[in-house]
Amino acid sequence: MKKSDIEQVKEIIANSGNNFHCKVLGRLKEKGWTVLISPYYNDNVSDKPREIDLIAEKAFDIKRLNGDFIGTVNVKLFIECKYIPQKIVFWFYNKDRVKAEHLVLKTTSLKEINIHTKDHHYLRNDNVAKLFADEKKQKTENELFYKALTQSLNSLVYYRGSKSIISRDTKFIKYTVDYPVIICNDFNSLYRVDIGSNDEPSVINDNFQLEVNYAYLDLSKKNSNEYFLIDIVSYDKIDTFLDDLQADVNIVGFFLQHT
Repeated sequence: MKKSDIEQVKEIIANSGNNFHCKVLGRLKEKGWTVLISPYYNDNVSDKPREIDLIAEKAFDIKRLNGDFIGTVNVKLFIECKYIPQKIVFWFYNKDRVKAEHLVLKTTSLKEINIHTKDHHYLRNDNVAKLFADEKKQKTENELFYKALTQSLNSLVYYRGSKSIISRDTKFIKYTVDYPVIICNDFNSLYRVDIGSNDEPSVINDNFQLEVNYAYLDLSKKNSNEYFLIDIVSYDKIDTFLDDLQADVNIVGFFLQHT
């Protein structure tokens, strides 16, 4: 039987992945974030236009102990939204602690690792995903998570340092912190194995980070290499992730209060 136009349209909607995209958008807006939907940028390698699912930004007010307003710390998220249709395995191992600490210093403007930086969510655990593979046995460039991390990191590099997307006087912004993020519909099909362990694979239950040493061409077409931690977030744990970001903001805020 021939499908009706409405049935065909519903099938397009169901297969597009945009429903989940919109669900994440709605949740972030509920939590007070300004969200830019599917902005395009230019890929420095191919010189072709690419898109990131969402760029989200929120301004956090920073005040001195006496209540005087200092300014805002703005957090900007470069988000890829992924509906997970197949099983994916992540291999976990020890985080490169030295590089992670350097990353925290770079994103907080602190000069050294101290008692305040210990609460940064990049430093709370030493276990991180290093490798991944999915059951479709696709080539690396086609793997779901490879595409997601590439889009998130490429867009972060391209937009880093760009103006705020919030309609607010930018003179109040003291610092902007950028994060690459992949948000999944759930973790039901995500599994972990620990490198060097004989334990059985297990379902991933909590938000985690993927460690990436990322080589790319910068805006001036020069070769660059950076260390990143990408937050992998389950939709039902978005609030937990946003609480983690608040802890990071508190670190930057403490720095601003004492300068």
